Parts: sequence; structure tokens; C-alpha cells
Amino acid sequence: MHPPLNDNRRAHRRSALVQQTRVRHDGGEQPGRILNISAGGAGLQMEVRLPDQTEITVEIENIGIIPAQVVRQMKDGVGVKFTFSPEREQMFIRQISKLIAEKRREQFYVIG
Repeated sequence: MHPPLNDNRRAHRRSALVQQTRVRHDGGEQPGRILNISAGGAGLQMEVRLPDQTEITVEIENIGIIPAQVVRQMKDGVGVKFTFSPEREQMFIRQISKLIAEKRREQFYVIG
């Protein structure tokens, strides 16, 4: 039996969320942009290349500073996996769901 052609190993659904961020690592602090996010991680656009396995923190507006690890290289940045406890993960899921819902409402809000 062959694996499905659309094999997506992500455990959480990603949502587009373009937002400025600050990424901190042993080498300092860099500006970045969150391109997409899920309960498990995010895609970050950054000018600085960070190697896989680099431990970082990602600042997310209205949520806080989240620990993460670089797990994938992308064309203009990196993919990161959030590294927090299962209890913190559940709280984060609620927070990020609320943030995404607010951003979607902003997209559809039209001033008469």
C-alpha cells in the first residue's frame, strides 16, 4: 500500500496571518514577519538565515513570547515548531484561534 499523494505531516491546520514580529536567538534579535501560523508552529519571513535546530523565541502580538525551534528552511525564511508544554499549547490554541478570527473580521469590515 502506498502513502497518499497529498501527504501532509503537520499535526495542526495552518492559517495565513501576516504580522510583524521580533525573533530572538543566541545571535541577537531580528525583525521578521509571520506568514502563517498553527498551534504547532509558524512560517517566518526573515532576512537573516538561522540554521535548523536553532532555539528561538517569537513575539506574537496580543499573545506574548513563544519558544520555538527552527525545523525547516524556506525561500525567504524558516519554518519553526513551537516548543511549549501541553498545558501551554492548549492555552495558545485558544489565543491564536481568537487572533485569527479577529484578523479575518478586520478583512471583511467595510466602512460605509
